[in-house]
Amino acid sequence: MVQRLIFISITAIFLACTSSNIPITPDTPTLSEAVTLNTADSLWELRADTLNAKSSLMAYKQLAESDSSSLEIWAKLSKAYYYCAQYLHHSSQVRDSLFMLGYETSQTILKQNSDYRNLLFSTGEESMAVRGLDLNSVDALYWGMANHGQWLSTKGTLVRLGKRELIWTTLEHIHDLDSSYYHGAYFRYKGALLARDPQSQTDLEAIRLSFEKAISLSPEYLGNYTLMAQYYCPLAKDKNLFYELLTKVVTATPNQSLSYYPENMAEKELAERLMIKAEKENWFNL
Repeated sequence: MVQRLIFISITAIFLACTSSNIPITPDTPTLSEAVTLNTADSLWELRADTLNAKSSLMAYKQLAESDSSSLEIWAKLSKAYYYCAQYLHHSSQVRDSLFMLGYETSQTILKQNSDYRNLLFSTGEESMAVRGLDLNSVDALYWGMANHGQWLSTKGTLVRLGKRELIWTTLEHIHDLDSSYYHGAYFRYKGALLARDPQSQTDLEAIRLSFEKAISLSPEYLGNYTLMAQYYCPLAKDKNLFYELLTKVVTATPNQSLSYYPENMAEKELAERLMIKAEKENWFNL
């Protein structure tokens, strides 16, 4: 109840966003007063509600604009961009804009790290600079990569190949910093990358093992199943596994006490859309 009152007190529902950096949608809220990090975090915890998710994004953005050096705030802003793009919008243009903003947010704060900045200056290679980051930067590093990867996923092969080294280097460095980070993220992301990379997408065993490792590390994180269904099953022409994985997600009853409960609820909707998409596009010669 308290969190709901906080939400009501700081948001003006259905007003247009006043920031030119946020893609405007009809239901984007505007914050009516200055916010604190606790307020932004409270909204984020309630992100299963769409308006709360968008309000948390605006709250983190306002905080980032007032504190240009907070690694915590900027990493949370990058994560909020990802969530809103991945789960709240179906327009490819809006999604692309949000994913790119999430990536740029990560880059802005990481470039304040002296080791990262010095390596970037001396080598001119972002893929080399990420090696200068320690565990304190892993959130900003991961969510920047996740946003960038989703933005790249809709681009042509040449664009994706041009960023191949950067994405792989970043992913491997995240594994070096924390091999079990974010519910099997390294293995989940690795499986998707292997499936999308022309140089590795024929190695079905490696792709399958990556996703299975992610599932074993975090069996309650439903995104591990939907991503395996989306990227591995069409390559392997495994229709039965595709529906088995997605049925598991659709019929799951997510644990509300888990920090990723909102993501799990969103993955249930995504699983339904994937099944419809597979039928419409005849992924398995249905």
